[in-house]
Amino acid sequence: MKPKAVLAYCRERGIKSVDLRFSDIQGNWRRITFPLSALTEASFEEGFGQMISLPSSPRDSQVVAKEYANLVPQSDANYLDPFTTHPTLILLASIQDAMMREESAWDSRQVAIKATRFLETSTIGDGLMVSASVPFCMHDLSPDDSSSANTFLACGLDDKHFTLRCDIADVANEAGLQIDRHFCDINNSSSMILKPSKLVESCDDVMMLRYLVSQFTSQRNVRVCFGNLWITSHWTISRQGESIFAGGAYRGMSDIGLQAMSGILHHASSICAIAAASSPRLSTIPWLRLCSSDHPDSICRIAIPSNQPRGRLIEFSGSPSQSNPYLVNSAVVMAMIDGIQNKMAAGKSLDILNSPAFDRTDYSLGGSASNALDRSGLKSSLDDDREYLIQGEVFSDDLIDSICDQL
Repeated sequence: MKPKAVLAYCRERGIKSVDLRFSDIQGNWRRITFPLSALTEASFEEGFGQMISLPSSPRDSQVVAKEYANLVPQSDANYLDPFTTHPTLILLASIQDAMMREESAWDSRQVAIKATRFLETSTIGDGLMVSASVPFCMHDLSPDDSSSANTFLACGLDDKHFTLRCDIADVANEAGLQIDRHFCDINNSSSMILKPSKLVESCDDVMMLRYLVSQFTSQRNVRVCFGNLWITSHWTISRQGESIFAGGAYRGMSDIGLQAMSGILHHASSICAIAAASSPRLSTIPWLRLCSSDHPDSICRIAIPSNQPRGRLIEFSGSPSQSNPYLVNSAVVMAMIDGIQNKMAAGKSLDILNSPAFDRTDYSLGGSASNALDRSGLKSSLDDDREYLIQGEVFSDDLIDSICDQL
């Protein structure tokens, strides 16, 4: 939507207030609310000056300092807030330096925008689509409750939260999200899958869905938990409308698709470090397993969503449900690009999980999945493996230093 169309939409829907939102490094939304009268066409260019909290220095991100920034509304990133008494429009904003009017190094949404641009300029592909499955637990049911381990796609009385999920899906559609499907996941958790969209829009939708789930359950006195649950995302890169991941190299994947998977695996430790940095309550992390087209615990594997010959996607399961989606997904994109550009070969890793000689400890982050999260090890991995992230100035060294300080 262009700015003029946004203002017309506000008049049509009787919008009274505008909620300007931006994400901090940890992946939490921050908000400032204005009356609609404060929003003009010029606002989408000039922005709003506002004092916000930023890390006081790249090496001391736990200490924040209040600084003036320019928050610029993005007309193409908006939702309706279904929980306010008076109609309110949620507008996402970019963060600019108040003096120089340059994009802030701490604007995680801008990192995802840069990652998209870098992909397009790399000539690898001109399109990237992502769908995300966002899991959550309701009613204080622990995701570790083994007594309810066989609830995947459960029906009837075994699906205890079906009605709540249906209501959340209705609210999400009213707000402007597109829910592809929802279901009862393992251990009585719930999952909602968002329809595929571009990288930045997909991250926006994940943020909005988390907000809706939290608000909806709070209003109904239902407690919700996102901790130690993991987002599963499906990825495809296209060139001139055709997927570059489909081919005849291995189980319907192309050489380029396998190289992209290998890039994710090669940089998995640093990607997981970024995820863990924005999930302070995360206590364990999945095993870093190699590519497998059929192993359910692989951090990266081939997804086959349809029986169409070119229906091959890359599945990534290394993003905690509370992590910063802009930063984690941008790192995944950069890892795929690095794998393709350097023609990384997965080789025997494609079938190693099925081998009796497979040693799990060789492909894990700190040992078994039950071990405590080794944050210091992940910090070293990210610090040492930053070269692929700073390509095209997608991530800055200051931002990476700040992420390291969160671990």
